[in-house]
Amino acid sequence: MTISTTRRTRQYNGNASTTAFAYDFNIQADSEIEVYLGTPVGAPTSWALQTITTHYTVSNAGVAGGGNVTFGSAPPSGTGNVFIRRVTPKTQATDYVENDSFPSSAHENALDKLTQVTQDMQEEIDRCFKLGTIVPDVGTTEASSVVAERKNKLFAFDDDGDFSVTSEIGTVKGNWAASTAYVLRDIVKDTNNNNIYICITAHTSSGSVPISSNTDVAKWFLLVDAASATTSQSAAASSATAAASSATAAAASASTATAKAVLTASDAVDTAADLVETAADVVLAEAAKVTAVAATGASAFKYTFDNSTTMADPGSAGEIRYNHGTVGSVTALAIRATSADTGNPDISPFIASWDDGDNSTHEGYITIRKSGTPATYAVFSLTGAVVDNTAWLQLPVTHVSSNGSWSNADTLYISFTRSGQKGDTGSTGAIGPSAGLDMIYESTTTDTDQGAGKIFFNHGTLSSASVLYMDDVDSNAASINSYIDSWDDSTTTALRGTVTVTKQSDAAVFAIYNVTGAVTSASTYSKIPVSYVTGAGSFTDADTCTVHFTRTGNTGSAGSSTPSDATFRIQDNSDNTKQIAFEASSIGSGVTRTITMPNSDVTLVAGALANVSEDGSPQLGASLDILAHNITSSTTIMNPSISSTGKALVLGF
Repeated sequence: MTISTTRRTRQYNGNASTTAFAYDFNIQADSEIEVYLGTPVGAPTSWALQTITTHYTVSNAGVAGGGNVTFGSAPPSGTGNVFIRRVTPKTQATDYVENDSFPSSAHENALDKLTQVTQDMQEEIDRCFKLGTIVPDVGTTEASSVVAERKNKLFAFDDDGDFSVTSEIGTVKGNWAASTAYVLRDIVKDTNNNNIYICITAHTSSGSVPISSNTDVAKWFLLVDAASATTSQSAAASSATAAASSATAAAASASTATAKAVLTASDAVDTAADLVETAADVVLAEAAKVTAVAATGASAFKYTFDNSTTMADPGSAGEIRYNHGTVGSVTALAIRATSADTGNPDISPFIASWDDGDNSTHEGYITIRKSGTPATYAVFSLTGAVVDNTAWLQLPVTHVSSNGSWSNADTLYISFTRSGQKGDTGSTGAIGPSAGLDMIYESTTTDTDQGAGKIFFNHGTLSSASVLYMDDVDSNAASINSYIDSWDDSTTTALRGTVTVTKQSDAAVFAIYNVTGAVTSASTYSKIPVSYVTGAGSFTDADTCTVHFTRTGNTGSAGSSTPSDATFRIQDNSDNTKQIAFEASSIGSGVTRTITMPNSDVTLVAGALANVSEDGSPQLGASLDILAHNITSSTTIMNPSISSTGKALVLGF
């Protein structure tokens, strides 16, 4: 079935009488529906998962367009207190058995399930916290996988908009002091006026307090303005004293003065509250200001860039170099076994494991970011085995993406993301049916139409059949009459082609026939004269079959009857190097000479003919010259003599 809606939930108002609530999305099993009742019924804030069969039943699972959820007891009246949603199992239950016919229905169900799973996941994704639609530079979006590095920390975004887990809002450094190296988010107290500041630019302090008049004042941000709060507090106290003094003059005046004092004190409190709110705003703002170092350091290793392009030991702890000065042309990295992190820990076992996956052409991605400038980065694909040279490691890579440039001694951070392992090879899919016509076997042998899509023979024993009957339409109701009628089109009349009939559910059951004559159309079916060739097994009435026809090629044209004397040869049976050639060059142009063989065996010998049958009436067509020659019989040599009687020539021996 098709899935034409992306809906996977329905919400209704209960009315204490309706028990059936419709769902209009596809499910494949009753268990793929979850039902909730909300409380309080007016504006539900908590939801109770109901139990199928115990609380409700589901109808029309597997039916396009959905069905109903029917409660055993009607839900109470309420606004939006009935909630139904689809929850598709993330499993795959369709099994394609080798050599079976293609299960179109099961395959479509599997595709429907994939669509449902995608819709379910998308609905949950839509409810997640995420970045906007257009984000040209997403930056780092991963937190550290180490619990200790995340514990009691805050989510934040640094100056570059990259996601990070901050150490804390700030680091308390106590009272401000000169000649002290302060870094981002250091918090100090100004001992001159008790103001609280947070460092926004790293620097080494100089001069003296108050910070408000110090040359480095722009490198600090005021968190708590204690000086202003103190001034307001003093003013409030002075007003209260004046009011108390005036009270001795008149009770009414004292009351008025006291009231003013109270109001002034209230103003002081309001001012202090404003300071607190301002400080809170600063804290929130600074929570979002996290450096690229913090962002990358949480999930990567610190290194120093070496601008040499020689693939050898970089030499110093925590150094990395490329094999080419152009980042886009880099094909190998040389990385020192020890990182530049505090203590120069040896991370070579980890780097050496980067090629442990089973995708040898793409083991994973190596990401390198410049500290403090995350927009300067390079991403490489690890494309082969890591070579561990003990003190340093060489990695074959392919450039994927990069930006910015690197200078010698730049601090950078390296991270690795492994490619997923290759999944198990899936089972071989079922072999589809052979190309041919889909027909239904009919055991009847009568020469009459047996119905649409039928194939039958004129004999119950397949090897004895001499006529094959084919209906004018196949079992799919497609017209095949003109195709069947073409089975006798070959000019090789003795064998027009070959018909193979195969049982679709068991390819071992088949019968093969030669088409031996013209096809006869019988209005709604055709008759094909055939002769049995071979077969196996037997067909049963109503078996679905595949019928395949292979046409014999037309009879070829006759070859040449006058080969040249340079082409025509007679070879010996056992030695093809022994040949007889005919030479016609001495025959006159336009003349044909005929060699006529006698009705007897002839043996050609050098200079003579032997075993020639005697001619009953020999004739001489020219002068007979027997001088110096003998006439030889089969057994004797005769010496001829010639004499004349005056009337005749006498030949004697």
